[in-house]
Amino acid sequence: MKSIYSYLFTAFYNWLRDSGANPRIMVDATKPGVVVPREYVSNDMILISIYYLYVSDFEILPDKITFYTKFKGKKEYVAIPYNAMTELVCSDSGISIPLSMWMSSIDMACRQYGEDDSAFAESEEESDKSAITFSITSDSENSSPSDAKERKSQPKVDPNFTMLD
Repeated sequence: MKSIYSYLFTAFYNWLRDSGANPRIMVDATKPGVVVPREYVSNDMILISIYYLYVSDFEILPDKITFYTKFKGKKEYVAIPYNAMTELVCSDSGISIPLSMWMSSIDMACRQYGEDDSAFAESEEESDKSAITFSITSDSENSSPSDAKERKSQPKVDPNFTMLD
């Protein structure tokens, strides 16, 4: 199964950007894969602006975001895995989005429904294990001829979802 984290982050980020906010990410710098200038880390945390005017080469990848930004005039490469993001903060608007809460809720739901801890680790084999199909059926296919005569309008259309293992 593809990771939902990048989609969740993208939705929040685009909403904040479209609203004209200056989003910043609170990052747990102790998590594996975090690349930030360590001299700006305090109490294992760092707050970094991801406002589009302040970053370059911004990429939202399946497992992390990456970009370049300046710290005291020096251009630095930054990589932040989604599990290291604790919060999206917009001090100019007072908005705070607890990303870690959203992501832990998703992990908990996956474990509750039988997924393992690596539910969002993507691989070719895992992505092809099951499929969801979508089809549309009309009432006329499931009813008798006398029912169809009584109906003068178009047949009602109901979606039908099937999970294939």
